[in-house]
Amino acid sequence: MNEFPAVQLETVNRPENMMINVSKVCRECGAEVFLDAPEGVCSVCLFRTGLALLDDKDDKAFEATRAPMLKDFGDYELLEEIGRGGQGVVFRARQKTLNRTVALKVIGLGEWATKAHLKRFRLEAEAAASLDHPGIVPIHEVGERDGSCYFSMKLVEGGQLDEVVRHEAMSIRCAVELIAKVSRTVHYAHEHGILHRDIKPGNILLDKKGEPHLTDFGLARLVESESTVTRTLEVLGTPSYMAPEQAVGNNAQLTSATDVYGLGAVLYQLLTGHPPFAGGTTYETMKLLLDTEPRQPRLLNPKIDRDVSTICLKCLEKDPQRRYSSSLALAEDLE
Repeated sequence: MNEFPAVQLETVNRPENMMINVSKVCRECGAEVFLDAPEGVCSVCLFRTGLALLDDKDDKAFEATRAPMLKDFGDYELLEEIGRGGQGVVFRARQKTLNRTVALKVIGLGEWATKAHLKRFRLEAEAAASLDHPGIVPIHEVGERDGSCYFSMKLVEGGQLDEVVRHEAMSIRCAVELIAKVSRTVHYAHEHGILHRDIKPGNILLDKKGEPHLTDFGLARLVESESTVTRTLEVLGTPSYMAPEQAVGNNAQLTSATDVYGLGAVLYQLLTGHPPFAGGTTYETMKLLLDTEPRQPRLLNPKIDRDVSTICLKCLEKDPQRRYSSSLALAEDLE
């Protein structure tokens, strides 16, 4: 497998959107995967276990190589896994040449990596790297190595929002203030022509001071771009926080209002302890999303202010035109 040189990111071109169908589920971890995923295994599990997972004859070789593979990755020493999802696995790592600790995100697609897969991963990194804002996790480097794509980014020590609130509930006031800050960050991205399209608690990192930082622009696209891949009716996102227009795969209808919906969905989660819609399966969740209205937040938490409840539900309107006109308008109402 050829190794491609890494690229230090300073100034980059804004990417076009890439869409990949993810209607299958990984047989190892349950994450959504590409339709062409080998043996039904997501790229994360494939990377974690090595390509030998798919060859029973190589079990001994696999056991012998697994440990060093997880300790060393080019210029990076992998210290520990700190997160995973349908798009990749994230490690705390030490960049040897600069002797600094970073977060390293890796997707291991091996010999099944297509040009579209590789391009999408690189575009993800470039989309984030083109944004310079204190509320967005900065990207240091992006590259490809041994069939795996990777990018390194600033390590935010506080943890993911969903993990933080799982251990300690957030007050209504703190939840409102946090979403107002994230809304302003999202507005900055929109001003630069980029949609996030996967706003969820797991993509909001809190630093040690509790300040939010938005990460994972894996679904980002230039608002005005017209990629040939985006013309297909494919869906990519997280169903419980996905806007209806995104759920039906009509990419032409995705606007800044799509991210406003995501912000409202996260606010709903923080206020009530539950996402707006959650079925037993992805299909059930999407059906609820498309066919039903979210329950009034005050029914789940009577302490919620009536005005806050109204703001939250306005974000979750099925019709994008009935939501806030911008994430800035949402932030101003929350403030």
